Amino acid sequence: MRSLFRSLTQNRRLVKDLLVRDLKGRYAGSVLGFFWSLVFPAVNLVVYMFVFRIVLNVRWGDRMGPVEVGLLLLVGIVVWQAFAEGVARMTNTLVENRNLIQKVVFPAEVLPIHLTLSSMTNMLIGVAVALLGLGYVVYSGQAESVGDPAMRHLGVGLSLVCLPLLILIQAVLMLGVGSFLAAFNLILRDTHHVIGVILMVWMFGTPIVYPAFAVERTKFAWVLAVNPIHWMIESYRDVLLYGSWPKPEYLAAFAGVSVLVLFLGMKFFLAQKPRFPDLL
Repeated sequence: MRSLFRSLTQNRRLVKDLLVRDLKGRYAGSVLGFFWSLVFPAVNLVVYMFVFRIVLNVRWGDRMGPVEVGLLLLVGIVVWQAFAEGVARMTNTLVENRNLIQKVVFPAEVLPIHLTLSSMTNMLIGVAVALLGLGYVVYSGQAESVGDPAMRHLGVGLSLVCLPLLILIQAVLMLGVGSFLAAFNLILRDTHHVIGVILMVWMFGTPIVYPAFAVERTKFAWVLAVNPIHWMIESYRDVLLYGSWPKPEYLAAFAGVSVLVLFLGMKFFLAQKPRFPDLL
């Protein structure tokens, strides 16, 4: 971990340059530019609302209306897409930048770092949209007409100060997973292809487009107990939509697993780093 922080400090300008280049090149030449960061979650939201809410009639609560369900889905989709995109891109980043690693003395660890920062920066746009949508609902008085009265109402609270902490913990988890996969992909090139399937299974194994209680009532409840993305998304929903503090057990487990994954992932990455030119 000391090596990681030392490299990040020494190469902070390089990380910044790579981050700016990635953000500029993400939608270079497109008409909508960064608005595509809003289009993708919006399209997914419409599709999932149609499939799960209308076709399959998945219920999130007896008195939970489409406004609340839409915001729950939006937050889940935005957070998950940032995680999935970042991990998928990091898996193949060493192969895509083989020229830098083979020909010059290049700090390879900055590649997963700048991709993590890029995905998180992109995610903030979707988070801002969710907050704007929530603000409109609360300001227009619709928040009083949605949700089960016996449960929580939509709203913004002091718990919003936890948002930077959640973003930091999510970035730590992404960097740990992505660093491990980036190095492992050089040993087994099929990793880049397999990760797409794993992420798809992981997504539908997480209560993003359906309520958590739909799984908790089944024999597969253990899946939620070992799924850090479930803890992450539930914490985001509590903070962003209900103005409540994250559940302590979720936050503690999420933080602990993220730090452990970063330690193991970066340890493996740095251990394999001398072999990168040969593996490429």
